[in-house]
Amino acid sequence: MKPTTAPCPGLTGPRWEKMREGAIAFLDEFGEEAAALGWTTAELFGVHPTAGFIRVDHCGALMISGERVRAIESDRIRFGMTTYYRSLPGRPVGMPVWEIGR
Repeated sequence: MKPTTAPCPGLTGPRWEKMREGAIAFLDEFGEEAAALGWTTAELFGVHPTAGFIRVDHCGALMISGERVRAIESDRIRFGMTTYYRSLPGRPVGMPVWEIGR
């Protein structure tokens, strides 16, 4: 995926660059731990299949803000001032951002 070309609706080039950088840093620092804790691709990188980033309710943890991850647990990912909770009842699941437009 190109760092300067947003892959889905609702993302601008600069915002996508920040999210992409944050996702790469996450994988480098927490990737193995996330896999061991059972985090899925959609829970981390999911977006709405047609509306993309515009439907934040379908977005995975790393597709919301682009903030750097500070800690990961089995049920949450902690960013600077925010926390993404894994299993909120009724939360829809998106598809991996790299699958949009294929």
